[in-house]
Amino acid sequence: MKRALVLSLLIATYLTLNGGALKAANDPRATQLTYDSWSKLCLDDSNCFVGAGARGACFPSGGGLSIIVTNQQSMSLSVNFATRRALEGAISVQIDQGDPILILHPECTGPVCGGKVQIDGDFIDRLKRSQTITIEATDATHQKHSLVLSLAGFAKAYDGAASDPPEVREEILSPDKYKEMVQREDERRKALECKD
Repeated sequence: MKRALVLSLLIATYLTLNGGALKAANDPRATQLTYDSWSKLCLDDSNCFVGAGARGACFPSGGGLSIIVTNQQSMSLSVNFATRRALEGAISVQIDQGDPILILHPECTGPVCGGKVQIDGDFIDRLKRSQTITIEATDATHQKHSLVLSLAGFAKAYDGAASDPPEVREEILSPDKYKEMVQREDERRKALECKD
């Protein structure tokens, strides 16, 4: 079960963040949001993820959601936030002006906190007819975070063909080349970090 949650968080993160939409610390770059379109990724014929999100100009400052369909039967809504501080309490998900759906006890893996809730076909139909979905959470410093995603394009992505999964490049690196690559990535990540 824990593996499935970690896998769903990783895939949701890939689909939605690609780097980071929350207000993180006091860094104004965290509020400069870039919204991603709804996209669909299938691992095989029966396991698909439909997701969207937004990211800030620094990391960690992101969030989004994905619909996970397994074996054409089991469906869940997975929500995540990238934040410097752990979330406190439930994550609230609201479709248009409807009643909030609570995702209790979010879990954190590194800078990504999230959780999921089981959904059904009626929920999917509601998303297809709606305009927005709002995700809200409060972090450990009692700062409220909110992300509003447009549902434009959701139905097309959900019903449409899946995009190709990202290419995995296999390369054999020497220890020196590997160390250099890790150092460059660490410098890039530090330059993108949100400041307090």
